[in-house]
Amino acid sequence: MFSLLNNKKIRGWCLFDFGISSYPTLILTFFYGAFYANTIATNSLAGTSNWGFAISISSIFTFLILSFLLIQGRQYYRNISSRFFLFFYYLLILSTCLLSLFGEGSNEFYPLIIIVFSFISFEIITLFYNVSLYKVSKKDQGFVSSLGWAFGYLGGLLSLLIIYLLIKSTQETNFLFKGISVFLLIGPLVGLWTFIFGSFLFKELKTTNFEIPDLLKFYENIKRQNLTRFLFSYFFFNNGVISIFAFASLFASFLFKFTESEILFLGVFINLSGILGCLLIGYYENRIGSEKSVIICSLILFLLSLGLYFIESSFLFWVIAILIGFFIGPIQALSRAVIVKKIKAKNQLAAFSFYSVLGNICAILGPLTISLVVDINESIRMGVLVIPVFFIVSLIPYIKTSV
Repeated sequence: MFSLLNNKKIRGWCLFDFGISSYPTLILTFFYGAFYANTIATNSLAGTSNWGFAISISSIFTFLILSFLLIQGRQYYRNISSRFFLFFYYLLILSTCLLSLFGEGSNEFYPLIIIVFSFISFEIITLFYNVSLYKVSKKDQGFVSSLGWAFGYLGGLLSLLIIYLLIKSTQETNFLFKGISVFLLIGPLVGLWTFIFGSFLFKELKTTNFEIPDLLKFYENIKRQNLTRFLFSYFFFNNGVISIFAFASLFASFLFKFTESEILFLGVFINLSGILGCLLIGYYENRIGSEKSVIICSLILFLLSLGLYFIESSFLFWVIAILIGFFIGPIQALSRAVIVKKIKAKNQLAAFSFYSVLGNICAILGPLTISLVVDINESIRMGVLVIPVFFIVSLIPYIKTSV
């Protein structure tokens, strides 16, 4: 199956995920959120709340852009060129580099503005990445999707290792590398990593156009393929997934007193677990089915995230976090495969625009709900309890009927 990588388009598609995954890994999930809350914000509680609100605001803007594309786009354009996505690709690179300007003593709201721009850019080029799957692969799409996700985990892992080595080498100099805080190098590293590895896909698809379909025909396609149940489930389990990504480093830092180095080690092992999960579950997906595999992952993630609320041991947190990593990659990769397999090629842009719109509503609802629960209860641990609720609700459409 790995012979698929001999195809230049598939290889470029996988390397794109390898490149852009440094952003959610280092900025959104494992590191920058904790750095912001601990160093830039006035206090950790305010930093946690501000971070959640910034992610939600970013998602609102992304939701508006994608909704316009989905509902009104065909009135102005019949196709979208890859150059449209290239603009946001460069905006992501620029905005992540600008994060290096804000450290201790900076205005706590300026880096959040940069996060908003970078988040919007990342979501839009992720749409390009998703909708490109049917352009680069006409068969084995479930495994190719999982392979791309595995490459993403590998890219995240290697970028984490670079930051870890920088931290280890600067411990005796108060984490200063040539007079600059290592934490301020995270943004430029993400920008450079994205530029180096993400460019191959744009070279392969530089003259590619993506058709904007008729919305009514797209809706008929959803009904004909019985996707309504799956999309309902996706909406809720994706709330759980995004909430885990947004608050992972904060939970580790404040509930289990993880240091920056421990957070990096956690990220390394979660990425290794994610690579293994994507390859193993992706390999057996043809026997089980993409949709059924997704629901099984959602059930397991419900049990694991519920366990996070009750534990107080750092060791148990390690175990659960690594197991979450094993299932959280496949649930996303195979969700994408469900869409690709059931939606006609000419409706792929609309399908993934709608998919992204749902994802961005999730990115609003999930972090916002956790932020409100943390604020109301003045307890970060209470915020953890929101996550398993999302996963269990996602299973409701499948309780009475088989997949």
